[in-house]
Amino acid sequence: MKITLFLSAFWLAFAGIFFPNDKVTLKGKVTGASGEALIGVHVVLSKERTTVAATTTDVNGNYKLEVEPGTYDLEVSYTGFVTKRMLEVEISKEQENMLDFTLEENGAALSEVVVMGYSKRKSHKKDVGFKAPPAAMSKTEDRLRTEPAVYKPDAGEAKPMPSAPITPAPDDDIIIVDGRKKRVVVPFDPETYEEKVVLIDVEDEAATGEPSTREPADELVESIAPGTIPQPKPRAGLLTAGEWSDLNNWNKHWVDLLADGEINPHQELYGFFPQHRFTLLLTNNLDVPLPDVPVQLKSGGELVWEARTDNTGKAELWAGLFDKKEKTNLTVEAWVNGKKFEVKNPKAAKNGFNFLKVEAECYAPKNVDIVWAVDATGSMGDELEYLKTELLDVIGRAQHKNPALNFKMGTSFYRDKGDEYIVKSSGLSPDIHKTVEFIQKQYAGGGGDYPEAVHSALEDVVYGQTWSENAIARICFLVLDASPHNEPEVKASLQKTIREAAKKGIRIVPLAASGIQKDTEFLMKFFGLATNGTYLFLTDHSGIGGKHLEPTTDEYKVEALNDLLVRIITEYTSIETCEGKSNIRFEGDPQQQPGQVFQASYYPNPAVDQFTLELPFEVQSVTLYDSEGKGVRKIEKLQSGPNVIQINDLAAGFYTIRINNNGTMQTGKLLVVRS
Repeated sequence: MKITLFLSAFWLAFAGIFFPNDKVTLKGKVTGASGEALIGVHVVLSKERTTVAATTTDVNGNYKLEVEPGTYDLEVSYTGFVTKRMLEVEISKEQENMLDFTLEENGAALSEVVVMGYSKRKSHKKDVGFKAPPAAMSKTEDRLRTEPAVYKPDAGEAKPMPSAPITPAPDDDIIIVDGRKKRVVVPFDPETYEEKVVLIDVEDEAATGEPSTREPADELVESIAPGTIPQPKPRAGLLTAGEWSDLNNWNKHWVDLLADGEINPHQELYGFFPQHRFTLLLTNNLDVPLPDVPVQLKSGGELVWEARTDNTGKAELWAGLFDKKEKTNLTVEAWVNGKKFEVKNPKAAKNGFNFLKVEAECYAPKNVDIVWAVDATGSMGDELEYLKTELLDVIGRAQHKNPALNFKMGTSFYRDKGDEYIVKSSGLSPDIHKTVEFIQKQYAGGGGDYPEAVHSALEDVVYGQTWSENAIARICFLVLDASPHNEPEVKASLQKTIREAAKKGIRIVPLAASGIQKDTEFLMKFFGLATNGTYLFLTDHSGIGGKHLEPTTDEYKVEALNDLLVRIITEYTSIETCEGKSNIRFEGDPQQQPGQVFQASYYPNPAVDQFTLELPFEVQSVTLYDSEGKGVRKIEKLQSGPNVIQINDLAAGFYTIRINNNGTMQTGKLLVVRS
């Protein structure tokens, strides 16, 4: 570990005389609902979505931030508790800047953390603020909604200074303090995702043969170069992430973005204009979805867009995606068993789905194709080893959770022109061990400039891989932290490849790593929209890697990345039985004996006013979450057998069913429609 230290007692004293410090202090305490101090809580001050100062609470739950006077946004987050966020917190020289917080437990694991949206849309300003359980808002918290508290620093309060300069020693993890060797250690707490730099006296340790007393390094290390503090050893379950589906939040999010022009520069930059959307829901006459059916959108007989229905029977079709022109005289054609079925004059997505029922047998393919396309340039070095570990874990879990499906997996690692390679791939194969071995051998390197060969990777994925002729799902997880090159031929390649991916039914699911910029975020969203995918992003909650971009979303849930990826794969591959039932397979439930398989069933799906959930045994709770990740219905202690759940008050859209039992969470996807 190479440590860059910027301390000098002489310089600090000199700077204090000629450059007086005009910063002020914001401090406070963070406790739980029962009054206990919370240690290691993230407290972040930001301005215009850029972090200005950040810290974590100490053993007494106290925090302190030094910033220039001004108005900031404040976020307080802690694993297992509801994240709180305040906008426009005034920090003043004239008043006391003291702000305490009481965090409410969310009653579940990491997957229950809720983060408020970061979109600047005026129409959603009312949605930004604290998010706590309805009955759990204290008087103090209620006051904090509208009254920014401020604090005046104590007289004479000064920043602690070391007794002597610190210099690096030859060993990677050794520094010299007061002439003595100190080893820098960063213990990692897997429960809180927190790290605390401490120093161990190497000479005392060598003399006694026993570990020396550990001393905090906070007052000794003023600044440590980014990326040099050791991270926890890579293992599955460390990285945290969120999901945002613009398709499922079309009317209450994407339409607003289009209306206020927030995404116009990004549309013009890449030549993607996802505005004119048409959605088809295809079922047989028994209302069972028909998956993997070719669907075409035509204008006056001229082909406009091609797609395939997904496991829910849904196909996403686009007019004017690359030129933003509206089309007239539209027709949607679905080809089932060689027969053409039509929907004339389809309605736009903002007005709902276009339903089409046809005479057809109940049938669903068993093949699942997954390609992992991963940026392997040097800038991914801070997270690539963790991502590899997560991917290997997800591959095994996805197979275990869906044993009736035939998985094929492939990879496409990419860098850029001038590097050791542009694309290095392994083909889609049922030999998953072969894919695993290939992933394990990859490492980060090359790069040098910000843009990378994203288009080359997608060309390899879409044209170079041998995708199944029939499949319940074809998925490309695109993991990256940088945009493609801004060149005409690159843009043309991206447009052509995305069109072909939609035609083949390949769902592009981007995963944004640290360092991604806003224009790249929106391009990834365009990919997800065009191919019936979604948008995933790593978050800062894990403490791993560099700073992660705050996504343009409303509310979203923070989940362990490996859980999120398994959930996405399961949701994309789950199918209804020919009796019209959707199943949820119980994974890792302690009640299951070796060889046992428990599952729940729910029907009808889509549902209108109610649905029935059949359970194999009594469970602690069942919660319905909307597309923003907000809980909209929770039922405690459901009994074994059929349970009728009312949904007549819920808006049309997709909902996630989460069954909580014995500390494990099982999920399914429900579509609510309105006649």
